[in-house]
Amino acid sequence: MQDPTQDPTDDAEFAGRSVGNSYRLIRPIGQGATGTVWAGVDSATDEPVAVKLLHESLLRQPRLVTRFVQERTILLMLRHRNVVRVRDLFSVGETLGLVMDLVAGGSLRDYLERERTMAPAEAARLAAQVADALAEAHELGIIHRDLKPDNILLLERDGRLETRLTDFGIARILNVPSMTTPNAVVGTPHYMAPEAFHGVTPSAATDVYALGVLLYELVSGHPPYLSDSVPELMRMHATGRPQRRPGIPDELWKIIRSCLCAKPAQRPVATALVRDLRQLAQKLAGVPALSPSPPPVLPAVDPDDMAADPPELRKGVEAPRAGRPVVPPAREPRNAVPGHRWLRSGTSVAVLAGVLLASGTAATVWRRDGRAPAVPPHASALPSPPRPAAASAAPRRVASRNSVKAKKTTKTNNVRTKRTARPHAHARSPLPEGAAWGPWQCNPDLVFDLATSSPLTPRPCHSVGRDVRFQASLTAPAGGRARIQVSLRDADTGRTVAGPTTCDDLSFSVWRITRTCGPAGAAPRRGHDYTVVMAIRYERNGRISTSTARGRVFTW
Repeated sequence: MQDPTQDPTDDAEFAGRSVGNSYRLIRPIGQGATGTVWAGVDSATDEPVAVKLLHESLLRQPRLVTRFVQERTILLMLRHRNVVRVRDLFSVGETLGLVMDLVAGGSLRDYLERERTMAPAEAARLAAQVADALAEAHELGIIHRDLKPDNILLLERDGRLETRLTDFGIARILNVPSMTTPNAVVGTPHYMAPEAFHGVTPSAATDVYALGVLLYELVSGHPPYLSDSVPELMRMHATGRPQRRPGIPDELWKIIRSCLCAKPAQRPVATALVRDLRQLAQKLAGVPALSPSPPPVLPAVDPDDMAADPPELRKGVEAPRAGRPVVPPAREPRNAVPGHRWLRSGTSVAVLAGVLLASGTAATVWRRDGRAPAVPPHASALPSPPRPAAASAAPRRVASRNSVKAKKTTKTNNVRTKRTARPHAHARSPLPEGAAWGPWQCNPDLVFDLATSSPLTPRPCHSVGRDVRFQASLTAPAGGRARIQVSLRDADTGRTVAGPTTCDDLSFSVWRITRTCGPAGAAPRRGHDYTVVMAIRYERNGRISTSTARGRVFTW
């Protein structure tokens, strides 16, 4: 896995090179979805600048080039003191360059890495600046869509911090045809509004929700909802029950809760937030920052629970039997301009701009902290206790979150599913004394279905004990319907040894984004390798696609 600051445009030959009219490149300082950012100098004025060079490999993709130019257009429209100022657009050789002001104070993410929390008054003051920038953007019909601490740069003036909003690379201008695939899910899951998970057209309320998440994180030290699972995060955002930390002032909590309303129409507008936050910043002067605290404990969840209605819709359901803390991975300090990240195996999954997948470009895989996964994707899972499950690299929701993927890459009807090779030795699931079956071993995978413009998470699972149980679940946006067929097959011959079990007409809603087919039981011959195979037929917005997903290979 290459370093996130390395890219074909980052060759040593670029260092010291003059580009455009008068810009000299010094060193790379960051990387985004469309380009690498360099620290540079304007030779005509000796002023420091940031130069974003479009990745050369993307020049053959007109849609991405258009997005790069669109970013300049957006920034030129936004002449706000709290938005990074764009200076120039130029061509250099076979690439394009965007010149911006260099903000050398690092990002708000860097600040949180050092200080962990911020005093309520300072958090309100900086959030008011961000809200002011958003208010002007919204007035121009521009939605940022990826507001988070990484995309807010800091500048110190007269001993006080000021914010500069950046990374409008996936912003949408509402009165111009979108540069993203229709209904694509765009953003970072911890900061995404409930409606954003389901491909709903973004609005100003989408940014306001993210601002509420940001404000919560500034005073608490972590976002309101924490999980390494996108489906679980989707449920948390939709349920809308953030936990209030003791010590958060009442007035500040009221603003946070209003921003985090599940219904977009009930959220305040950015202009009102500017006024309220400025007044609150003065009122809360002298209130100390909260001490850093561990993230909240979340209940362990198994595949069956995933398909259930949220707690307020259930009656008489037994409380979760176990809990475990979810600790976000350690982050490395980041330089001025942050970039988007694809989050795959070993951590949560963020589905960013659908255009990258639609164009067939392979995206680099990074953790949420921007580093390569600590455990190689091909590593075998360690034996896990029944519940809660623990994995070696990061917290996991179920025992096999870090499990080995199946044999090959499957392409069916425009669905791209990436899998790694079978290991030489297959891990066995431990069976606790007195238990009929061991824990569910699941193999979640993310596919972006181009036919329906939907992020899908198929999840074939097995559990071994006195016999073999198997089932399959699918997580998909609200408004779709699916048919799931699940079977147990001999991994060597491909022969079906049990099933198929078929579940027809499964509907998906905001409250039920995961549907499960099974479990079913089987007693195959011992000493053989088996795998669970699920076939999916998914329909959304009048479009239909089919795909197949395979679970991890196991020996029984």
